[in-house]
Amino acid sequence: MQEPLRKIQTFISIIMEKEINTMTEAGKNNLKRIHVSATRMRQLIEDLLEFSKVSVLEHPYEVSDLSAVIEDIKSEFSDAIDRKKAVFKINGLVPAYIRPFQFSQLIYNLISNSLKFCIPDIELHITIQSTILKYSEFKLLNLPGSTQVCDYWNLTFKDNGIGFEAQYNETVFIIFQRLHHIEEYPGTGIGLAIVKKIVENHNGIITADSNLNKGVIFNIYIPVIKQKF
Repeated sequence: MQEPLRKIQTFISIIMEKEINTMTEAGKNNLKRIHVSATRMRQLIEDLLEFSKVSVLEHPYEVSDLSAVIEDIKSEFSDAIDRKKAVFKINGLVPAYIRPFQFSQLIYNLISNSLKFCIPDIELHITIQSTILKYSEFKLLNLPGSTQVCDYWNLTFKDNGIGFEAQYNETVFIIFQRLHHIEEYPGTGIGLAIVKKIVENHNGIITADSNLNKGVIFNIYIPVIKQKF
């Protein structure tokens, strides 16, 4: 699918470069719309490929506290972080027995979301921390789908962005679910679906807690019965 689409984008670029000055205003507008649609389709295909990749469970488990992963991802987003004056607070990352390759994608998507959905002219604050919850503590949370009797590794990701209404705390993880118009915030609605899929690959649970213009808190719970320290 990508090859025909690549050719379409190439021909669009040639027309925009060489023919656009001879086109009517209506023709220019239509060509620009085609270009935008082709770009969105390519992004959709790439995101669907990423979603299919996280369904493959061949990546090995390793003990990781994610500190190196977070620093690498911050480097990738360095321009956006500087532009949006984002401040990170990393608190006591406890090691966990996870698939670092997949959690790298998870952290990448969460940070990307925070940078995209920040509040203009307000300093963006992102807090990442982890801890171990005893089963007695975890049980009090009364989370749906929590069937394993064991301690849980809890990763918390929090920001002070635009957030979303509390009614979307569960549906935000559904693939293609978009809460904002694409002209306001571009994207395909797959990022958080990938995050949830990665958590499920670890037999874990993810929750979102948000209110409009009050930021969002994502909590991830992974059973520690297979962890090796």
